[in-house]
Amino acid sequence: MTRALGILGFSGGFLAISPKLRELLMDQFAFGVSALERHSPYSYVALGAFLLAGCVFHLYRGAAPR
Repeated sequence: MTRALGILGFSGGFLAISPKLRELLMDQFAFGVSALERHSPYSYVALGAFLLAGCVFHLYRGAAPR
């Protein structure tokens, strides 16, 4: 948990001091949202299935014996 918070903190700090990277990230995010809207409703179904599969994989890997 500490590692995840540290990574998020460092990446957030870097985005705060780097306007060029922040602009690039926001442009890519806007492009992704417009692509989702263009191919709606199938893109939302695919995104939901992908997120559900990711959650199942994450929970399965966490419960596996080491």
